Amino acid sequence: MADGWDDGKGPDEKLVERFLDGKLTGDGVRAATLHSWRRCQEAGLTPSTVQPRLLSDLDFDCGVVRAARPVFERLRTVVGGTPVNMFLGDASGIMFLRNEGEPALCRTLDAVGAAPGFRFAEADMGTNAFGSALVERRICQVTGNEHFAEELRGFTGVGAPIRHPLSGRVDGVISVVGPNDTANAEMMVLARRSAAAVERRLFEMVAEHERALTEEFLRTPDGGVATASTPLDLCRRDRLALEDAAVRLVAQGRAAVVKMPLSDGRTATLVAQPIIGSTAIAVKARLTDGQEARPNGER
Repeated sequence: MADGWDDGKGPDEKLVERFLDGKLTGDGVRAATLHSWRRCQEAGLTPSTVQPRLLSDLDFDCGVVRAARPVFERLRTVVGGTPVNMFLGDASGIMFLRNEGEPALCRTLDAVGAAPGFRFAEADMGTNAFGSALVERRICQVTGNEHFAEELRGFTGVGAPIRHPLSGRVDGVISVVGPNDTANAEMMVLARRSAAAVERRLFEMVAEHERALTEEFLRTPDGGVATASTPLDLCRRDRLALEDAAVRLVAQGRAAVVKMPLSDGRTATLVAQPIIGSTAIAVKARLTDGQEARPNGER
């Protein structure tokens, strides 16, 4: 595996056999590949028995799929007719979208379960660009005999993780796969750029969600009605959590909306808004019962 394109054809098949026999492989196998092979062995996988899992009741409207769909639509004609296929998966390694290249390659990939609905995680299929990029949390190239599974050794793949732009967590993966004899550095370029495009779409979706929450917040009568029957009775832990969140929102220096669950089952919606004519940020928190708190984030 590599995070920059490698023109090598992967280790010799005899090195794979030496590893499986518990013998030293020398410098013929990259360290990241050996780490992955060890994870596969520890998971009880063998090269001849690995297989993808077909799952049902999948959410094809989850966030990463919605973000990736327009990216895949734009690239459909770019991939069509070429010796590569392009895949999108979620953080658990389930394949959701595929851009298809040459028909013969599609049939070959179908035969090994590289298709929407299947889980192609490293724990299921062994070392492969799609699943191993999720484990390594970085772009990975897996070539030929670097694959743990025998049936994948005719392919070269590049996997690029998709990171959520705010949390930094890995939300999914883009993988570009083709036969070993036609693999080239453009596969890595396509994987990198596609993952970056999906990350931009995720950021746009967050912004759209924040705008919708803000509009909903502003449509509610300011402050609600505070009466003796609806006291502001936050416990110390919740109050400190709200104040800490308010400080973080102020530090960001921009409009934002976040929701926080409280210990009593209610939810607080915090809205940070720039004060017109000032560099200050005001933060207001509205509870689910309509009460409003002003944590020490307003300045």
